[in-house]
Amino acid sequence: MERELIELLKRFVEKHSNTPDLQFDPDRPPKLPIDPYSTDPRERRRTAHYLLLVASIDEGNVVGRADNARKLLVRLYQHFGEDLFKITDEGIFRGVLDDITADQLLGRIGWMIPEILASVNRFVLERAGGDLINYSREFEKPYHFVEEIGRNILRMGKSRGSARKKAWMYMRWMVRGYPDLRIFDHFSPADLYVPLDRNVARVAVALEVLESIDNLNWEDVVKVTEFARTLFPQDPAKVDYPFFLLEREMRRRRLPLYRESLMSLLKDT
Repeated sequence: MERELIELLKRFVEKHSNTPDLQFDPDRPPKLPIDPYSTDPRERRRTAHYLLLVASIDEGNVVGRADNARKLLVRLYQHFGEDLFKITDEGIFRGVLDDITADQLLGRIGWMIPEILASVNRFVLERAGGDLINYSREFEKPYHFVEEIGRNILRMGKSRGSARKKAWMYMRWMVRGYPDLRIFDHFSPADLYVPLDRNVARVAVALEVLESIDNLNWEDVVKVTEFARTLFPQDPAKVDYPFFLLEREMRRRRLPLYRESLMSLLKDT
């Protein structure tokens, strides 16, 4: 790949890699019931649990727009308070879902939200003993913890061949340093994989790393992450949000998925 393109790409990523994720940016509304950057151990445990709830439903097919996941969890906390972290009966969530989401256009399987959230709480309470930070230390690498998440939480990637985008997004939040949260601080960011969705995949197609954005699987995740490691060997997931921004700008300008188009865009930004 041309050296100029690589340098432009690295410069773009560096420029846009310090923006906190919308799911825990403390300056965005609505106000969160957690302090994501707190160093207090108890608050960090709450944050790890809360954001796993958020990540579990942060999927277009489930909540529609990503900011709906943030809004929905804030509203659920306002309704249930600390009991939000204890509910393992999906019927309790289902009983309030319609009222809480009345003004939100959810995804086509939004009806699964209660079941998904209940599966998160069962995982945290029954398998992790209520402490995800301590439980994560039983796993040597982020990959092994993602496998455990996928086996136990609905729609977090049960199939070994799946891209497991939401689980790797969660691990990025938990493992990387600022603007992410570095809560699972025994894991190395170098061992993360890029959370691969269609947005990031479109950039990968333009870079000729992938051939298609359809039917994304684990092999595609590996290809994109291997490329990201050529840019940032110690922090491959650093490209995640900047690649999302690139894809959004390519769509806004209606640029085709070609390397030349991406090169031109990078020169303009």
